[in-house]
Amino acid sequence: MFITIILIVVVFIVIWLVKTYNRLQTSMQDIREMFSNLQAGLKKRQQLSGQIIEIASGYMAHEQLTQLKVAQSSAGEMRVLAQAFPQLKADATYQKLMNQLESLENDILARREKYNYRVKAYNSYRNAFPVILVAQKLSFDTVHYFDTDDEKFDLQAQSFSRDDTQALQQFIGESTKAVGGMASQAVKQINQGVSQLKDKIDGKTGQEQETPAADAAAEPATAENQDGEALETHAQNDAPANK
Repeated sequence: MFITIILIVVVFIVIWLVKTYNRLQTSMQDIREMFSNLQAGLKKRQQLSGQIIEIASGYMAHEQLTQLKVAQSSAGEMRVLAQAFPQLKADATYQKLMNQLESLENDILARREKYNYRVKAYNSYRNAFPVILVAQKLSFDTVHYFDTDDEKFDLQAQSFSRDDTQALQQFIGESTKAVGGMASQAVKQINQGVSQLKDKIDGKTGQEQETPAADAAAEPATAENQDGEALETHAQNDAPANK
């Protein structure tokens, strides 16, 4: 019965571990996909900004062009700087690229909101007890939110370059070893309990066997005592008659 309970508990733990790992893995894959989409949008924005700056170089002086390069992270700022150059504003290629850049920035903003929402859900689940124990063991780290710092975002990309296989194999091995130790200890305790119970039963049986033998040995002595008492009584009764 005790072994059955242990097996049920072990099966329950294994099922929970599998579900927890699968949920963490699924969430991480979703975040990676959204992260990849954000990266693609940022690279596209960089390309469009570079093309706009290249066109503007034919209309602006070096100092003004430097200001435009500094403002290339925002289409709005670039458009404001270009307002002082009517010829640049009238350039058809410039207008086309600027419209594409503004549309792309709106798309990046939407992707950023989705990404941060998914990161929040993952971090909340990952940091909850007891999931955090499994997450730490399998190296599921917390994920940072996306901000406007492209350097930090590039560092975040490095954290996604990981392989869960080794960590998962190590975790399974340690869990199996721990479960095996628990089972061995439980079996040992059960065997000790059975042995103690058997000793008690054997001791009780031995006492029951000794009692009838003692009673049988006591019966002849009792009979002899009774016969002796009878003879003594008879002798005392015969004594007055002889006188």
